[in-house]
Amino acid sequence: MDRKPESLGMLSRLLQDAGHQTFEATDMSETLSCVSARPVDLVMLCLSANETVDTDFTRTLRDASPIPYLPVIVLFDQAHADRASEYLDIGADDVICINTEHSEIMARVGALLRIKDLHAQLEASHVALQRALDRERRLMAKLRADNAQLHHLATTDSLTRVQNVRSFRDILKHEYKTAKRYNYPLSVLMIDADHFKVINDSHGHPSGDYVLKELAVIFKQSVRESDVVARTGGEEFSVILPRANRQQVADFAERIRSDAFNREFIVYGCNIHATVSIGSATYPQDAEITNEQMLAYFADQALLDAKESGRDRVVAFHELPAETRQRLYGQHLRMGYERSFEAETGDLEIVVADLSSSA
Repeated sequence: MDRKPESLGMLSRLLQDAGHQTFEATDMSETLSCVSARPVDLVMLCLSANETVDTDFTRTLRDASPIPYLPVIVLFDQAHADRASEYLDIGADDVICINTEHSEIMARVGALLRIKDLHAQLEASHVALQRALDRERRLMAKLRADNAQLHHLATTDSLTRVQNVRSFRDILKHEYKTAKRYNYPLSVLMIDADHFKVINDSHGHPSGDYVLKELAVIFKQSVRESDVVARTGGEEFSVILPRANRQQVADFAERIRSDAFNREFIVYGCNIHATVSIGSATYPQDAEITNEQMLAYFADQALLDAKESGRDRVVAFHELPAETRQRLYGQHLRMGYERSFEAETGDLEIVVADLSSSA
């Protein structure tokens, strides 16, 4: 309280009798110090007729208080009742004439203290909600990280760390739709490690696994970052090359073949020489291609020709004889062609279903 009329002594004792602890201040500065030094629940300012209060004083009081909401009551003399609205305008929560019955004053004090308690509960709820939101954000971040990890595990070959066959199918389907819509070229390479069974039988499966991992590194380094390398069989790999025409895909394929040929695989002190055979097909330059399965199928047939004609070479689908291309085109129209990968055995299984009887 900034002033202490005689009747305020009675009011102070009344508050104490009601169980409240009171502190008295003689001026505004002392009032501010008192509020900032301890958790004051309510401030009662007794102002004389010629005394003015800075318009920011109540805000300053509340800013200095450690509690969320600090109620302020202004006590005034009956002779200056016309200033009551002024006190409310500067931020007082209530204005009470000093001559008001003490019971009414105590009731108003109780009402403001209840409001103060509600503010405290609201602030506690806000803090609890913020903590809950922070916890949920951390959980969501962990969930996103876990989902990303699961997606990586579901789409990546565990041995070579390139894409697996399921991911290859999904990406090829998406890239084919894009190429068809915007008339972009799209090429596919089918790559097979030559005589890989001999490597396994002669040097052991761990050595064979090492060769596969190193071949995957060569393939990734030989193509663009935007291209997709996938392991689609035991020793078979595929590469999706968006916006790569025949000449570009021929250059990439030859680079892969040459890098693999010139690489010495040293495993347990033994030098292992490995070569690869490669088949390619390109949409839309290979005009027979009408879907992504046909694109992969034609590249695979070109790979088969590369292996049958001596291995360690690149064969493009358009280099096959015209009658062979027509035969393969007709065969694909009559049959459904699907490639499935058995994850447990690592075997590439080609399933061909005759659909002509269901037409």
